[in-house]
Amino acid sequence: MLVRVGHTGRLDLRRRMRAYVRGLLGQVGRKNSSQLAEYAGHSTPTGLQHLLDRACWTPDELRDLWGYVAKRLGPPLAC
Repeated sequence: MLVRVGHTGRLDLRRRMRAYVRGLLGQVGRKNSSQLAEYAGHSTPTGLQHLLDRACWTPDELRDLWGYVAKRLGPPLAC
């Protein structure tokens, strides 16, 4: 599965976002930053935490990213 995230100009942030999304979609028992970082092969969760806490995203970038992920996951299941 290839995740293309081109909504940020920084290569390191694109790689972190790709790893984060893959972890969310992967077979990770608990979806916290430590488990997702381990799944991605990172030695610490610091990079993913920075991505979620301190990286700058514009509303348009977030909207486009959400649309990309939603399209790949499909519509939510009705309860």
